[in-house]
This record gives sequence, structure tokens and C-alpha cells, in this order.
Amino acid sequence: MIRADRNAEINEILRNEYYSFTVPFLTEWSAAFDKEVPPSRINEFGIIDEKRYDTDKGVLFVGKETNNWDNEDYEKGILFRGWMEGITQHGLAGGDHISQHPNMWYNIGRWATLICGPSTSIDEIADMKASAISAIGMIAFTNINKVRGKKSSRNEYHQLAKSRIAGELLRREVEIIKPQLIVCCGTYNTVVKSLHDYEGQIIKMPHPGARKKKTKMLYELLRQITPKKEDYCND
Repeated sequence: MIRADRNAEINEILRNEYYSFTVPFLTEWSAAFDKEVPPSRINEFGIIDEKRYDTDKGVLFVGKETNNWDNEDYEKGILFRGWMEGITQHGLAGGDHISQHPNMWYNIGRWATLICGPSTSIDEIADMKASAISAIGMIAFTNINKVRGKKSSRNEYHQLAKSRIAGELLRREVEIIKPQLIVCCGTYNTVVKSLHDYEGQIIKMPHPGARKKKTKMLYELLRQITPKKEDYCND
């Protein structure tokens, strides 16, 4: 069931959590990224469209890093969840922050369509672009690294991802959102180690920007959700 008022409450609770985690998370980030000066704050995530997210049977996508966001964006009040809600309504070109990786977002939207949308063939979903972006409004989203990484930051990212503070914040997000399904976007190992008490289903998917065929990734997702598809979202 979609309960917009409750979804708004969830996002407000998350906002307060991000505020309380800002200093410890950025301290850990700076240590992992060779004492690089961190941004002024961490980003905000959560339920993308409060009027479209199924409060009781929702889905949370977990990505890796929040790239291309920095102090200039934060000073303008451009935050990740709000940006994602904006692109679901106006398209990728209509957002306040221009994504450098549109195919990644098309794939996330396609996966959201397969999980939460009406029955549609894999080939039809694979061809979606604008409608795929709109479908992102049916999910919740977060990243392990709540701020930017670097162009080549695999080791730094993994150090941060394995930290106590990153795991604790992810657990709090899941406790607050209470998703029935978690889709790991190249983050499976980190998620299962952090959420050992989670009772819902965790799905292992590649990074949505991976150079893999769209249909192959969709079939990979379908194989994992088929037994329980009716349990997720407001289909």
C-alpha cells in the first residue's frame, strides 16, 4: 500500500539520521581517501517519490558511490534524493544536476520496472528510456559511500565500505525504510556482511553501469525475483 504521509515521515527520519552521521562518516571517509578534504556534508537518500513508493512492500536499491556531487551542489540545496525525484518527473535532462552516466540510470529504471511495474516483456523493458527513468520513482535508493569517490578509488571505497560507520548507517537506513527487497547494485558482499539480521530478500546484481547486455541483466534479475514478484511493490 502506498502511504504518502508515512513515506514523508520516513524521509524526514532519514534526513535527521544523515545529519547525525555527518561528522563520523566524513571522518572515516577522509581516513579512507588518504586524508583528502571531505565535502561539507553527506548526501541524502531514501524514498524517491513519496506518492508512488509502496510503504509496506517496498524495494531498496543499494549502489556504491555518490559521484560528481560536491560543496557547490550542497550549497545550492541539490541533494541526491530530491534530484532523483526530479528526474523521474522531468527526465535526466531536466534535473538540477547533470548525470554523466545516463545508461546507468536507464538500467536502474528498467530493473525497477521489472520488479514494481505491470507485467511487460523483457524486450519491451530493455527498450525503455524515458519511462524507465520515471519508474525510479517507485523505489528507495541509497549508496554505501554517501559522498563522492575518486576516478580510481577501488581500494579507498572498499576501506570505507568495510568500516563500522558505513555498516551502521546502512543498517539504520534499512531499519527505517523497512524494505521487503534489497537490490544490490555491485554491492552484494558489503550489504550481506552489514545486514546479517535482515529477514527480507537480497538480490545480487552487477553495477548498473556494467558493460553487459540490457536483456541479460534483466533476465538475471527476473530469475531471482520470479518466485516472489507478487510480494514487492504496488503492482
